[in-house]
Amino acid sequence: MPWFKRGSGNDKPDPNQIALSKTLQGTFRQYNAETEEQMRRDREALERGGIPEAAETRVKKTVSGQLPWMSTLDINDLYLADEIRMTPLVQVTGSCYYQAATDSGGRIYLDSNYDAANLVHAYYRAKNDAVDRMSQEAALAGAHAIVDAKFTFSRNQTVVECSVIGTAVSFDGIRPGKSPLISPLSGEEFYKLLQVGWMPTQFCLGYHWHCMPVGYRTRSINSMWNFANQELTPVVERFSDTRRYAVQQMAVDARGGPRVDGFVGVSVKTEIEETELRIYAGYGGYGLSGFGMMGNGITIDGTFFPYGSEGVAEVPAYNLEFFATGAGVAHIGQGRLKKEDIGAFLSALN
Repeated sequence: MPWFKRGSGNDKPDPNQIALSKTLQGTFRQYNAETEEQMRRDREALERGGIPEAAETRVKKTVSGQLPWMSTLDINDLYLADEIRMTPLVQVTGSCYYQAATDSGGRIYLDSNYDAANLVHAYYRAKNDAVDRMSQEAALAGAHAIVDAKFTFSRNQTVVECSVIGTAVSFDGIRPGKSPLISPLSGEEFYKLLQVGWMPTQFCLGYHWHCMPVGYRTRSINSMWNFANQELTPVVERFSDTRRYAVQQMAVDARGGPRVDGFVGVSVKTEIEETELRIYAGYGGYGLSGFGMMGNGITIDGTFFPYGSEGVAEVPAYNLEFFATGAGVAHIGQGRLKKEDIGAFLSALN
């Protein structure tokens, strides 16, 4: 059953399920929902840029030894962590669901360049808020860094979700910085970078979403009646632009945190899908080849699309999406980094 699906009111309980539930009541701890007062305090904490009370309690109890620590690190990671005197402290998490602005019909707004600027903003806001909440948990534990941070992004229509879970760690004999470094690299990868003078510093995102309206000239290339080998040149060119904007934004994202000299472990996901674009009379977009406006319609790519009775032209289009993530790293020494090298780098961040 979907998460938000409500019952019809006529659903009858399964007597077998009721019997099973009664049997298990003495086996499992009963879940107690938060009180309205607790939910209000947590909501206010999030609005202030903080984290829920339960998260603070979990971190404090783990660091004090009242709860066993958990880690995303595997056995090899733990072995190498001990080699470099890096101590796992606590498993930390962060998440954010963010709604991109839409029109009254729930459709994504496009700017004058046919970019979904609000959707792009939603991705970065979800990522930044999730990272900030995870960082607050790690800072509460006195961590220097978060390693093996596993990020998950998803989108349901115009709601963007980012969740991350990682392991907060500390280096023996070094004072923590204001905020921990963040790396999606595994403990083994972290260890290997330190052996050659590199320090993982942050997780960076490059994302862009563009809608490309097309006419007959472009659509005919992809037609079932076109039997010739032929490249969809306009789509390739526009996709290259989308990729370039995403990569540029990834560099901008890197400038918002600790020093980044390069990216490793970069992964890329792309998507091109056919869609339909609603263009309103008087809307000013940039000039595509063959793009023009008349009083009763719009011409795109050699094709005229008339405005309907509501002043809207329905135009075929391609949605172009480019998504990239990577681990930002900084070169801070030659050969194997010593405790003094790491300490000096962390101190410079304060």
